[in-house]
Amino acid sequence: MPTYTHFDPQALLADLFDNREIVGTVLGAFGDWRNTAEHELRAAAEVGNAQQLARVTHTLRGTLAQIHASAGADLARTLEQRCKSSAPPFVPGPSDIDALLHELAAVASEVADYLERS
Repeated sequence: MPTYTHFDPQALLADLFDNREIVGTVLGAFGDWRNTAEHELRAAAEVGNAQQLARVTHTLRGTLAQIHASAGADLARTLEQRCKSSAPPFVPGPSDIDALLHELAAVASEVADYLERS
C-alpha cells in the first residue's frame, strides 16, 4: 500500500475498527460530497459572504478531520477563523479559497487511489 500524505487511511481504519467496508463507504461519500463543498466554497467566495464561507469551512473542517486529512482540516480552520474575525471585517474573494481547493483536490486524488487499490 502506498504512503498517502494528504489523508491517513490507517488512522481512519483504526477509528472504524478495521472495517474496510465502512471505510470504503465513508471515503466514497467524501468523493461525492467534495463537488458540492467546492461549489459552495466558490459561491461564498465569489459573493464575498464571510458568514456563508465560515459555515462551509466549518463543515469542511469536520469532514476532513474525520478522514484524517489534517492539512486540509487546518486550512479550513484557518479560513473559518478569518471569516469569523470582526476587526477588520473579512470580505473573502476567490483567491482566499485557492489553497483549500488545491488541498481538496489532492485529498480526493489520494482517496480515489486508495479506493481503487482496496
